[in-house]
Formats: sequence, C-alpha cells, structure tokens
Amino acid sequence: MSTPWLRSSVAGALIMILALPAWAAEEKKAAPAKEEKAEKKAPAKASEEIKKLQEALKAKGHDPSPIDGIMGAKTRAAIKEFQEASRLKGTGRLDNQTAEKLGVEKPKAPAKDVEKKGKGKKEEK
Repeated sequence: MSTPWLRSSVAGALIMILALPAWAAEEKKAAPAKEEKAEKKAPAKASEEIKKLQEALKAKGHDPSPIDGIMGAKTRAAIKEFQEASRLKGTGRLDNQTAEKLGVEKPKAPAKDVEKKGKGKKEEK
C-alpha cells in the first residue's frame, strides 16, 4: 500500500534528482561568462614616460616592479615611498615636486583623464 504523501515525496525526490544536474550545469556555464567579461577589458596602455619614472624610482632605491610602462599599484606604492623619504606629501601620485626630485617629466595626460574624455558630456567649443 502506498499513501499519497509517500508517492508525492518520491515523485518530488525524483524531480529534484533529475533537475539538479541540469541546474548545476547552468551555474557552471554562467560563471565563465563573468570571467570572459573581465578578460575583454582593454589592457592598460604602456607609456615611455611611465617607464622612465619606474627606472628613476628603481635607481633611487624604490622598486616599482616590473618596469613595464604601466602605472600599477606597485608603481604607486614606490612613488609614495619615495615621496615620504623625500619629505613630500605621500600621495602615490606623480605631482610636479615629485617629478622634479626624480628628474623625470610628468606625463601630459594621466590614463584616468584620457578615459574620462570619451565619456559623459560633450565639450563645448
């Protein structure tokens, strides 16, 4: 003899067993999509001016590793260390005083500014 609740429970369990693998497969398919989006971001543009900055920092004993022309976290940390050692305000940004003490030219347009120019409101002439 089977009772209605037993049949319902067995039927529900079978549905869960059959549906779970399909649901798990969909989860696995969705995860790579997020990773692919991250890979599609444009890589940071290397700059000769930043390479010269990194070389100057390394020569002064502050390792920006690697010397690749990209203003990354390690380069900013090295700038901040240099600024603090030179008794400048430790911002981690290349300002005029820091560039002068390092003997390098300050880049004309920081990467952040270049990205912002293409977005938002149009410039008025």
